[in-house]
Amino acid sequence: MPLPRRFPAPSLAPAPNQPARVLLLTVSRGLGGGIERYLTTVEETLRAGGADLLRIDMLGPGVELTAAARARFILRALDQARRFGPADSVVAGHANLIPVAAVALRLTRARFGPVLFYGTDIWSMRATDRAILRADPLLHPVTISSYSAGALSTVGLAPILAPGISPAWRATLLAEASRRRPLPPVPTMLSVFRLADWAGKGAAVLMAAVRSVRQTLGPVRLVLAGQGPAPGALHELVSADPDTELHESPTDADLARFYATADLFALCTRTRPRGPAASGEGYGIVLLEAQLAGCAVVGPASGGSHDAYQDGVTGSTPVDESAEALADVLRAMLADRARLARIGRRAAEWAAAATRPDDYVRLVFTALTGRPPAGLGGAEVPDQPADAPHGRTRAGAPSHSGA
Repeated sequence: MPLPRRFPAPSLAPAPNQPARVLLLTVSRGLGGGIERYLTTVEETLRAGGADLLRIDMLGPGVELTAAARARFILRALDQARRFGPADSVVAGHANLIPVAAVALRLTRARFGPVLFYGTDIWSMRATDRAILRADPLLHPVTISSYSAGALSTVGLAPILAPGISPAWRATLLAEASRRRPLPPVPTMLSVFRLADWAGKGAAVLMAAVRSVRQTLGPVRLVLAGQGPAPGALHELVSADPDTELHESPTDADLARFYATADLFALCTRTRPRGPAASGEGYGIVLLEAQLAGCAVVGPASGGSHDAYQDGVTGSTPVDESAEALADVLRAMLADRARLARIGRRAAEWAAAATRPDDYVRLVFTALTGRPPAGLGGAEVPDQPADAPHGRTRAGAPSHSGA
């Protein structure tokens, strides 16, 4: 979409006591996925900080992605941008929305146009969108991890706005971490991901690594959980291993218990930036959730997950994406379960400090409006509905094959 030749003059800086006005453009609502979850958390955080926000979605339940749907979205977005009037910022929730955001910025006379990036969308960005992002002085990339920020360096410096965790869910996980349970005789490994993405999330590699660990350390229970239903291929893989369990769409209470009773959590996302089976981890909020519940973690060998834990303190990282490298890390950590429990307690302390709700409100306002919140007033990020990586409806961060 070409930019208009004549733009209205930019709006004046708002008075400090006036609420920030934000137009949020998103690809979808109600269809699930880590990006939706991230954006819903951002939306509710802005509202909690006093922002006047209008969200416009391209797709919803029952709406297919067609040329007609795109056209209707563009017309609706620009009409509502014009009606919304002067704004502080227009936030593009995905790189595909850059052209619409560029025009909406002028219609709202906004001074600031953050564009949110997650993972594989950085490499798959359309050439026209990349050109607009580079040329438009009002558009600015924002992303979820230092890894993604590095990948975006060719188009500009991208501040990092990591995923957030709703206070209610955070409190639930910390409460689970505070409970002292006796160690069961058999150690438990846990991995949580959207079950349809099992290949990109490395389920087969994790299972192979755990089988290798069992040959050295003896029995190890492996639990795979997440939003279902699970594909038939994953059911077949799990059914061939009697010491592996598969849990489809666990409740929040069940998931919190899975985190808190596991000896070790592993996220094994494969890094495939291009092609039909592209995958990658932009952040991996499940790593934060596991640590809040007092569980030590193992992160992917590459991607943005290094921001989600402290390597060598609250978790470990394999040297590469092979089953052998993963098995070496799992074996070293599971060999001393008392030490692993101490790591889990440190993980809960670190994750609690890293996810303070008031801090997140300030970060969101700084990154997406260029100004502080009007006043927290004790407000917290609400426990809003959004599709979580494990498949429940709760607020938080992507787990885009990239989140």
